[in-house]
Amino acid sequence: MSDSSASDNSETDPLAEAEARLLAAIGKVERRMSALAGRIGDAEGDVRAARHADEDRARLADQLDAARAREAELAEAAEEAGLALDEAMGELRAALSAAGGAA
Repeated sequence: MSDSSASDNSETDPLAEAEARLLAAIGKVERRMSALAGRIGDAEGDVRAARHADEDRARLADQLDAARAREAELAEAAEEAGLALDEAMGELRAALSAAGGAA
């Protein structure tokens, strides 16, 4: 009879029940921590990607500013070249007119 009373006690042993609840709670905490660690890793990846995007935007903005400055320089050079070409054509016409009148 002592065997059946011992097994009845182990089934309802408060210490065994507390241990089982503690182990279940630890398992639950470990699963939540694992999920949070995954979310933290994802967030860190997002932060790195955002930082790289910001750096890319800054680099592209610098390149755009430099391209606009070159565009302005080229437009000025094209205008100067156009004026010089107009002047040369005028001189050529004058020279042709003078040569035609002299001939």
